[in-house]
Amino acid sequence: MSLESVDEARWWIRVGVGDLMPVIEEGVRGWLRRDWRTVPVGTSAGADVVVLDPLVCGGRVLTAYEKPVVAFCPPQEQEVVAAVLAAGAYAFVPQNGHRQALMAAIVAAARTRAPHAGQPVPRLSDRERTALLWWLRSMTKASVARRMGVSPHTVDMYIKRIRAKYAALGLHLPTKADLLVRALADGLVEAEDLVAG
Repeated sequence: MSLESVDEARWWIRVGVGDLMPVIEEGVRGWLRRDWRTVPVGTSAGADVVVLDPLVCGGRVLTAYEKPVVAFCPPQEQEVVAAVLAAGAYAFVPQNGHRQALMAAIVAAARTRAPHAGQPVPRLSDRERTALLWWLRSMTKASVARRMGVSPHTVDMYIKRIRAKYAALGLHLPTKADLLVRALADGLVEAEDLVAG
């Protein structure tokens, strides 16, 4: 199986789903079945990527999975988020987030087939970070611009510069969901900030 391009319909990402609350697990399996890129598998043994809740798995060492792990846990568990990213999880996606964010994290993890820990993180200016955070809160660029007291063009340039900084590190993040997943994984934004007022 080739995982070099997520745009090819000739392969599936096998996603190990487990260590989730039963109702959450069933929902994730449903999402995976509806996406042409993924197929859920029962265990991590035959998986390309593993989705789990570190609170349910009882603190099992994430590197023991020997494949990328996407941590899918309640957003209020911020101390867990930091710990699982430090322990080698590829990304954290809050359970109250959008399906697209989880799918983007799974696809990105399958592309890299390596844990996130230790990878370089781009340095953002305070203005870039502010624009990114408010834009990822599902605000339009125009509303971000009004809030920051700048033009929509300036906000667009902030986002383009952030993407360019990731591209310089070898990471292509074309969609908002891609940028959301990576920014969370890299600690550029925090999950609780995305839902704050």
